[in-house]
Amino acid sequence: MASDKPTKEAVEQAFAKADKDENGKLTLSEFKACFEEVYSGKYGEGLGDNDAIINMMMSGFDADGDKMVSLDELLKVIGDKKIDEKLMFKTMIKGVDKDGNGFISAAELKPILDAMMDDDDSDDEDGPPIEFFMNMGDTNGDQKLSIQELLNIFTGEVEEKDPKEEMKSMFRLYDTDADGMISKKEILGFMKMMGMVDEDDTHADMRMIVNMFMAGSDEDGDGKLNYEEFCKLMDKPE
Repeated sequence: MASDKPTKEAVEQAFAKADKDENGKLTLSEFKACFEEVYSGKYGEGLGDNDAIINMMMSGFDADGDKMVSLDELLKVIGDKKIDEKLMFKTMIKGVDKDGNGFISAAELKPILDAMMDDDDSDDEDGPPIEFFMNMGDTNGDQKLSIQELLNIFTGEVEEKDPKEEMKSMFRLYDTDADGMISKKEILGFMKMMGMVDEDDTHADMRMIVNMFMAGSDEDGDGKLNYEEFCKLMDKPE
């Protein structure tokens, strides 16, 4: 029906067609039908029968939180050119902030990641854990994500920050158990997460890779990297 850039008229027509009871608001099933109509299957085909994905997308449009979507809410996000992904994600993130404290916990983040995963990825035990996303967006090390921090992850926006703070954020990505040290196991886990280890790499290969990573950096010889050693390895200021 429409291209990647639907017109206001196209959205209005799709809304009217999906609004079966003509109450001016779309239920979950009506929202799915409207979205599929507007994008002619471009996104709708991926929705399938996954209620979690549909619910998550709908929450990104439902600005007043009434579990339904009005035409005004739809137009605010889609507009005349393209989906306002930043606005959609912001509304969606606020929707999972159950206690309304402005921060997203790991438990609150999980439904978003589950809904955004492909079916094939959902069974992948090596997929990025919740902790990885928490550490990636946690810019101040408080072990929780503000709505803005999580929004930056999803929209790809990067805030300007001090090189020292940037290095601390990088250290936390490796230090998954938050004990202030990076073990060989954590190094290997990060490399797997980032696709730096091939499927045909043997255990010996992986051990060699990790040892090369550690070589010359583990100054106290304890088999781990502390923050100062990590900074020297990365050749960045502490």
